[in-house]
Amino acid sequence: MAYKSVNVEITQEHFDRSIKGSPKEAVKELIWNACDADAKNIEVSFDYDGIAGAESVSDIYVKDDGHGIAIDHIEEYFGKYGRSQKTYSDKSPGGRIYHGKLGQGRYKSLAAGNFLDWDSVFQDESGTLLHCEIHINSASRMNISYSETADKAEAEHTGTIVHIHGIPDEKIGFITKMAEPMETIPDLLATFAPYLLAYTNITIKYNGVTVDPAQQIKSQEDQELVYEEDGKEPIKARLSAITWKEAQFNKLYICGSSGVVYAEMDYTPLKRTSTSLYLMGDLFEQMHRDNTLAMGNTNPAYAYFEEEAKKFARALVGEQEEEDAAVEIARIKEEGIYPYDGEPEDDMKKAERDVFDVFAVQVNRAVPQLKSSSRQTKKLTYRLMREAINTNPASIKTILTEVFNLTQQQQDDLAELLTHTSLPDIIDTAKTVSDRLVFLQVLEEMVYNDSVGKAIKERTQFHKVLLKELWIFGEKYTLGTSDQSLRNLLKAHLNCLGRDELTPEIPPEAVEDLTRISDLCLFQQICPSYENFEHLVIELKRPTLTLTLKEMDQIRDYALTVAENPMFDKTRTKWHFVLLGQRLDQHVQRALRNQTVGEGNFYNADNVSISVFEWSKIIQDNKLKYEYLRRKLNHQLSSDPNFASDYLRTKHAELFPTEE
Repeated sequence: MAYKSVNVEITQEHFDRSIKGSPKEAVKELIWNACDADAKNIEVSFDYDGIAGAESVSDIYVKDDGHGIAIDHIEEYFGKYGRSQKTYSDKSPGGRIYHGKLGQGRYKSLAAGNFLDWDSVFQDESGTLLHCEIHINSASRMNISYSETADKAEAEHTGTIVHIHGIPDEKIGFITKMAEPMETIPDLLATFAPYLLAYTNITIKYNGVTVDPAQQIKSQEDQELVYEEDGKEPIKARLSAITWKEAQFNKLYICGSSGVVYAEMDYTPLKRTSTSLYLMGDLFEQMHRDNTLAMGNTNPAYAYFEEEAKKFARALVGEQEEEDAAVEIARIKEEGIYPYDGEPEDDMKKAERDVFDVFAVQVNRAVPQLKSSSRQTKKLTYRLMREAINTNPASIKTILTEVFNLTQQQQDDLAELLTHTSLPDIIDTAKTVSDRLVFLQVLEEMVYNDSVGKAIKERTQFHKVLLKELWIFGEKYTLGTSDQSLRNLLKAHLNCLGRDELTPEIPPEAVEDLTRISDLCLFQQICPSYENFEHLVIELKRPTLTLTLKEMDQIRDYALTVAENPMFDKTRTKWHFVLLGQRLDQHVQRALRNQTVGEGNFYNADNVSISVFEWSKIIQDNKLKYEYLRRKLNHQLSSDPNFASDYLRTKHAELFPTEE
């Protein structure tokens, strides 16, 4: 077959930037292309190389029975980047709402392999089935070759086979893992669910397994949303929440009214659920056509709908956590390892059990291996948890009045009871929770109330306050170093590994570049028997600072110093570098949006990750963690405008002395 070529009308820099992404996203784009071509049957398959038991993916195929690519359209479709037949119409010939519109998805396959082949069967005006081929080589990706003429096809129907091969060595492992249906189908279920539920005549098969959302849906809840603005027509949208039986791809998806997914975003509360949220409406479809979805929050209707979806997610988390807690405690009781017998004797005993139940559920989430432990181990663990809750109470009057809301008579009765028995440590537990909720309120004021934050010194006050509240970064971490050079951080790390500090075998030049200051380093030893470690290095800035690319470069320098220095162990140790600030400027936001490695994360390699977050994320994550207990305790936030300042002068008098 003779071939001719066409050059892509775009700068190479722009073209190369646009095809970056994961192989999984590349395959999803090809599936969307098949849907836009009115395909009813779409199949993703793989060829393998290697010996049995050690095969690696060598080729990827995406086959469909859509209308194919006509040879007369190849030059326009492939040569004019950013242009597509979909540019001129909202719907496919078969009446489906288009997913793509810019003609860029076809090139994303270069994220998976160096060679792309299209084998297309289409129908001409006379109804004759014809065949043509299209080829792209990554080495000359700006020049696309295709059939000079179309041959009569031997196939029985139209369709396209996309063949991806020449997979780079560094991607073979990822793609081989991606080929496993259990690895990828949850993602496909979440992405294509509303579309497949709207167009029930479409079948997608992934490596032999059908992607069928209807079979995996545990429950579905829909809400109608309306945005109203004076003098304008109301704008409607629909929020659909799908809770999965097994799939855990919990994101917020922005869709057209027909369920076509145009964008997706991570939202931290959803990660605690098995639910995918879909915002669907004509507004998002129009914004997609106008190419304004990336600036969604500048549209008041879009901002309203997104906030309503997030409100729903936050409420859902609370409900699901209560349901999960009930199921988990029922399981513990069925196994006969619940550390309490019979019914509670009084309200105090019942409250003690409520606190235990919350902690038991949290422990099971934080330590998954507990479920697979022996019955004796689990029984001992829960018994120790109960005993840990039992000590002598401290501020009994306040706890009884504010937490349990008992009458004076009930307080007197319990006071007499305490002269004969020990009281479970529900009061100390409640006090700890209350103190943490109070600090979260204070922290929010320190960061986001300028009148409070501007008066706080970064190192001598803000930093030292946080040293006493390390739980906000995760219960699993303990303090490693604070406000010390990376040289001293290296010393602490080697000590953590059981080695002498900077032994003679370490050449001086290995640490000469380690003079930069890291504000805080937290250590975690995951499992002593396997000697695995995690280090969290947090770069703290003054509370009111808006983070710029300057600070982003700084944390990158810290992290790369570790990544490039052979004296820092990266085989048994994971290093997480986190930069925190009040806000992110537009340049930092744009840099993070261009990343695909996770929320706030812009580097992840060789056991080293770098993330940038606003303080609001840390605060909100902790609020959600304690929301169930807050409701149990009926904890009320203070409305006093001087609350934060008074708290700091009282709680941290040594750092915030009263002015004379």
